[in-house]
Amino acid sequence: MYIFIGLTYAISSLHVVLALIIIILGIISQSRELVWMAHSISPLWSGVFFALCGAIGIICARQKGLYVILCYVAISTVTLIVDCVNIQLLRLGLVNIMTDGKAYLKERKDLLIFMALIVSLIECFICLLSISVGIRLSFDAANKKFRKKEGAFFVQILSEKDIVVVSKPPTSKQSGSTRESSQSHDRPST
Repeated sequence: MYIFIGLTYAISSLHVVLALIIIILGIISQSRELVWMAHSISPLWSGVFFALCGAIGIICARQKGLYVILCYVAISTVTLIVDCVNIQLLRLGLVNIMTDGKAYLKERKDLLIFMALIVSLIECFICLLSISVGIRLSFDAANKKFRKKEGAFFVQILSEKDIVVVSKPPTSKQSGSTRESSQSHDRPST
């Protein structure tokens, strides 16, 4: 079960690294364009989703709570959908004109678009992997396998209104003094 926690850290780190790569590619691609085109701006907003997915994955691996794990699975699914849209928009950057269902490719291919397509395809596979690992983690969290096993605790009564929960049993001196103090409160005054 802790193998999946380590795997979640690794996958989330890959999300963040791929986010940085595709954001850098998007910035370079956008700076070369005269106008904002869908294929040049899509790596920027998809990179934000990659980074968000990675950040939530790291939080998920640290906290191991069921709701955070489910949030990680949900954001991984949304990131997968955003990534598929990003791939379609990047493909538009390779096309010069489309008429009657035929696409005519550009004569000069942009290397940045190909690099962004490769990063987006890798991110698709990483999203599928994070969804499957997240589902496994949610199963473990629902079965309470990540709970810390806490030891026994003891209740120490100091007075009528003061009750203390301690993790160690009271020593003989403490228990004797608490009995005396509780007995003195119990006696009616004459």
